Amino acid sequence: FVFLNAWYLAAEQQKQILDATQGKLRVWCYAPGYQQPDGASINAMRELTGLKLAPVSSEKAWAEPTEAGKRLGLTAGFGLEKSVTPLFAAVDATPDETLAAYPNGSAAVALRRTANGWSLFVGPPGLTSELLRLAACKAGVHLFTQADCNVYANGPYVVLHASQEGPVRLDTGRPGPIVDLLTGEQLGAGSTVTLPMTFGETRVLVVDTPKTD
Repeated sequence: FVFLNAWYLAAEQQKQILDATQGKLRVWCYAPGYQQPDGASINAMRELTGLKLAPVSSEKAWAEPTEAGKRLGLTAGFGLEKSVTPLFAAVDATPDETLAAYPNGSAAVALRRTANGWSLFVGPPGLTSELLRLAACKAGVHLFTQADCNVYANGPYVVLHASQEGPVRLDTGRPGPIVDLLTGEQLGAGSTVTLPMTFGETRVLVVDTPKTD
């Protein structure tokens, strides 16, 4: 569950969110729960995210991956090349929980396994495909590809639309021949296949799941 702008929450709304997402992975963006009906509340942010969040001063709202973040697939910095106020950091995050840091070294992105599920805090404005893939993997979501590619999947059908030049390794997650729906060409015999793709190209595929007696 990705919460892009849960910045203003009443206590009942906060409880409803936590109850509805019990045991799931939650992505909290920028300032989750900061504003309450009676004013700003750091405690409410902690209750919502399971992380101790606090305002920090940084010359820019930019995050660079830490060694822990790189191990989980983060390669590029993101955010804004200017200061943002307020700006929040996970001040109680351990080095292993800190996936990206502000220029001042504080935790800009933190991942923690709480009693209620995974909590991923993203302090700088914006999200990246790398962060979303990381969150999906931790949540047990099947990823059809690890590359930046637009994927549409429904039943046996998978559509790929290339957002960049280069091959795309597709993992359908199930056995069976992978066939180009438009040409009838069989592209692979198992659950994975690598397809050469050009920027802007679209491939419409069907996975022929073997029938069992």
